[in-house]
Amino acid sequence: MPKSAPSSSGAGLTAAGDLCVRGRAEGLTPCLYQSGEARSIGARRHARARRDPLGREGPPGYSSAMNDDAGLDPELERLLDDAWDALEDGDLRAVRRALRAARDLDAADPAVLEVEAVLAREQDEPERALDAYHRWSEADPDDPEPWLGSAEVYLDFGEPGEAARLLRELLAGPPLDPLDEADARHLLGCACEEKGDAKGMAREWLATLRLDEANDGPESRITREEFERLAAEALDGLPDEVLTRLANVPVFVEDRPSEALVLEGLDPRTLGLFHGLAMPDQSVLGPGPDVGVIHLFQRNLERDAPDDDELAEQIRITVLHETAHYFGAGEQDMHRFGLN
Repeated sequence: MPKSAPSSSGAGLTAAGDLCVRGRAEGLTPCLYQSGEARSIGARRHARARRDPLGREGPPGYSSAMNDDAGLDPELERLLDDAWDALEDGDLRAVRRALRAARDLDAADPAVLEVEAVLAREQDEPERALDAYHRWSEADPDDPEPWLGSAEVYLDFGEPGEAARLLRELLAGPPLDPLDEADARHLLGCACEEKGDAKGMAREWLATLRLDEANDGPESRITREEFERLAAEALDGLPDEVLTRLANVPVFVEDRPSEALVLEGLDPRTLGLFHGLAMPDQSVLGPGPDVGVIHLFQRNLERDAPDDDELAEQIRITVLHETAHYFGAGEQDMHRFGLN
């Protein structure tokens, strides 16, 4: 790890801007669309670690080192679990209640500081989030996650240069765990994209793609047949009018985006993609032979979902989002098309 902790000064950082929307390849391939952002690195790691609380061998991408709660006081661990559950449910009042009780037990524990940082981000309080990450890094200098979390905050609130500085310093230090390196390079690619550095973005995202492939391992969590069944169920739930218009739009399931798509500017961790001509842009004479396709990226969806129920729900959401893109719809149109 670099010797200095990530700065909490937040110079020039404001919470007024919208959160960054990354990986849309705008200006490169304008007919590429993708689903929404995955959860934050901290929340995703926590979900992976909780799949097996005993630290036994877990699913692809799992490392027992992620299960940082193993040595916690049982009451503190219970409070933190309550806080994470409430975060997933969007109940910030319950998060604050659990966090107050956890602080009373050990305010300096890195696991407590992580929840404090994530809560601050949920409340659009970047300065507080950066301060919590800074204290976490001081308490555990060898943990890269506060560096990654700080970089996410800078990206979310329009400071890609500061995010890139932190990430390059992290990557220049002692070798990282492959999972941490993949996350760092992915975020650095996001920072390069925000800065308009297409070459840097492609370099870091190609590295991310290759690291993710190695980290995920050869076996998927569910079979391709089961994944396709879940996707088909999502399509079957669409209104008849929508299904009729989708008749010529194939849905392909792949492990992850190709290197060619990443070189075009597609985020390697995107969950789904509509590639082609949206229906409003098609000729009045008909859709033509290459109306477009919907891609679902199975290994990315599996990596982002903490359990099989959440995976099924995320598949459904991604199918609906990519279907909406085919219709040329934005988020405000979801309800009108029955795709919410």
